[in-house]
Amino acid sequence: MPEFDITAVINGHAEGLIAQPSLRSLSQAAANARSSGLRVELLAILDKPNAITQEVFNEFARHEPGLRIEVVEHGDLGYSRNSAVERAHGKWIGFLDADDIWGADWLVRAHAAAQADPRKVVWHPEANAYFGVTPYIFMHVDMEDPSFHIADLGYTNLWTSLCFTSADLLREVPYAGTDLKNGIGYEDWCWNIDVLNRGGIHKIVPNTAHAIRTRSMSLVKQTSAADSIPRPSDFFRKVIAAGRS
Repeated sequence: MPEFDITAVINGHAEGLIAQPSLRSLSQAAANARSSGLRVELLAILDKPNAITQEVFNEFARHEPGLRIEVVEHGDLGYSRNSAVERAHGKWIGFLDADDIWGADWLVRAHAAAQADPRKVVWHPEANAYFGVTPYIFMHVDMEDPSFHIADLGYTNLWTSLCFTSADLLREVPYAGTDLKNGIGYEDWCWNIDVLNRGGIHKIVPNTAHAIRTRSMSLVKQTSAADSIPRPSDFFRKVIAAGRS
């Protein structure tokens, strides 16, 4: 039996001071989940962190003694998420990036949805409020909603990386690394497709939202500038052969 119900993971690198509200968000969501009777583990994965980011996390851990900090040297967000899965002791895992913010009730609502559905499901918030350099609202689509079309996933990523799903699924379907020199990127888009290729589905948790920070320079913008695509797979060949749309 897993030691915890949920492992709440925060991935950091060089966010510096802007990681502070993300850490507070992690702490608040965990506190709310614990108030609901859930056992929550807090895990920070710092991938080649700069000095100020390391200090921000260390200082936060002094006031949040349950936060476990692990430093890795991947230089790759997908591999960092895999390292989090390897080190997690929870049945369920939720990802937060160290410049974004969870809704305070995210873990409670996502856990309730996940516990109620025995299938291979990756859970996403209903809405994403992007703020910072480029503010806008992005609504996730549920795969079982009539408006969903599988072909849309061929040209755009439909779900952000701040998902909630089982540790078993994450171990079955690990994240692939990026290789921008050879035009391979979008580790979250690639993983979203890989989940479908292994028989999983993506769904939303109604009435939930995340806040996503946009910056003048980000991994997504670097990936786009490199004219990258997700790592190729045979998923869409299967879709075409099956006649799905």
